[in-house]
Amino acid sequence: MRRLMQWLLLLAAAPLLAAEADTLARIGAQIEQYGVLRADFVQTKQMAALKRPLVTSGRLVYSRRHGVLWLIEQPYRIGYVFGDERIVEIAADGTRRERGLRDVPGLAQVSRVFRALLGANTTALREVFEVSVQGDAAKWEIELKPRQAQIAQFLIGLKLSGGRFVDSIGIDEAGGDTTQLRLRNTQGASAPAEAELQLFGAEAARP
Repeated sequence: MRRLMQWLLLLAAAPLLAAEADTLARIGAQIEQYGVLRADFVQTKQMAALKRPLVTSGRLVYSRRHGVLWLIEQPYRIGYVFGDERIVEIAADGTRRERGLRDVPGLAQVSRVFRALLGANTTALREVFEVSVQGDAAKWEIELKPRQAQIAQFLIGLKLSGGRFVDSIGIDEAGGDTTQLRLRNTQGASAPAEAELQLFGAEAARP
């Protein structure tokens, strides 16, 4: 009887799961048509140890080929490049400090997830998270719960919302901290600008 009930529940859920998969695929296709996304961001991080949230703002560039360029402009200036094999910190004076992903496994996981989120890489997201979707491709919300113990150690879950592009990302960390990232003025392009290629690094700038 128990097995029969399990099968009945699975059959009842099948249309919903198919609809979610279709919506997620439409969202991914909508965003993946662009090789590059540019946006302004405001990030609000509430830490359990602090009364007031930390607010930073700046701009980001997501390139499917080169990774994520994250440029904080207020209240201080610093930049990061999140790539497939490395994370680069760019100081205000342009000095670059590079780390291999093997040297910072925690940041490597964050980098992978971040790039998958911005690029709406639905295959990568489903590998790492249990995914639930509400709405349609015009206006949607996605909730992600980690599948992997490595990620669950520092992340409880994420909530994304948007339409044509990702508009906001909410992050609940295992330690009690929360982060809200809001993206505005998002634009799609086929390739990075020359100045962006230089920030991504010399290798990215080669033909």
